[in-house]
Amino acid sequence: MATPTLEEKLRHLQLMSVPASLAAWAERHPAEGARVREVLEALVDRELARRREQRVAARIKAARFGQVQTVDTFNFEYNAATRKLRSRYLNLLATDLVVEGIGALFVGGSGLGKTHLARALGYAQCQRGHRVLSTTLAATVNHLSAAEATKTLHRALQTYQSPAVLLADEVGYVSLRQPESHLVFQVISVRHDKHKPTVITTNRVFGEWNQIFADDAVAHAILDRLAERAEVFHLEGTSYRETHRRPAPKAAQP
Repeated sequence: MATPTLEEKLRHLQLMSVPASLAAWAERHPAEGARVREVLEALVDRELARRREQRVAARIKAARFGQVQTVDTFNFEYNAATRKLRSRYLNLLATDLVVEGIGALFVGGSGLGKTHLARALGYAQCQRGHRVLSTTLAATVNHLSAAEATKTLHRALQTYQSPAVLLADEVGYVSLRQPESHLVFQVISVRHDKHKPTVITTNRVFGEWNQIFADDAVAHAILDRLAERAEVFHLEGTSYRETHRRPAPKAAQP
């Protein structure tokens, strides 16, 4: 992609009359024109960078990560499973998920870094300018069920269908009834049809998803759509939180 000219940057800042004024000024002061352009471009670049930072910060806030976690703070050396997935994960992290239409599934027990890796993936997409929403399966179902009861389901579904990237955490920690399972299917089906990436973390292997959703048919339909265009990462081993838990302080001796 060609580097934008100073005039293009000025128009991007909605300073529509400045390019013509600058050209006219340069004609009257040819000896100083180059230096003035250099200073002006530096100021314009600084303002553009400031606005980009503000937009990224706004997207990160709107994503509702709960806790911002980036790849820089993830310990890939923790165990054999995290070392094995490192290269493939970093390749995915460097990918524009929205352009490629690629999601991710993180499968493994509690405390192995699934949520951290999912959030880091979402954070990277915020940096790319995409709208991201982070939620849990339980929170999503509670919202949709309440909306259905108040006749506002269509709008509530759009909350989860419209973001460029959806992060659904903790899939498998609650079992859903049939009506709830069908609400989740509506979200996943629309996102699949529109090639919108969905990132899932789950503590259940795929063969157990019929214990999350109401029946085999719904579980298969949801999983089939999620996995069709997604990277799958399996994490296993001892919980990181368990191995880093601080022992309780010993009581003082009388």
